[in-house]
Amino acid sequence: MDIFDQAQELERLDRESALIRSKSALDTGGPEWINGVACCRECSDPIPPRRLEALPGVGLCLACQQEREV
Repeated sequence: MDIFDQAQELERLDRESALIRSKSALDTGGPEWINGVACCRECSDPIPPRRLEALPGVGLCLACQQEREV
């Protein structure tokens, strides 16, 4: 295995690790339902329908998700 193969393997492992971290950071508990509206479990703001379509079962609004990832 030469240096280029080693670099490629390290890059693959780093990418795999980043994917695992991002999946574990994503909240999968589902939204809190208030009066039939899907709301963020942290701030109780409504979660936009487009976010729910893109990430079915998401439980946090974009602002709270970004805050959690920092």
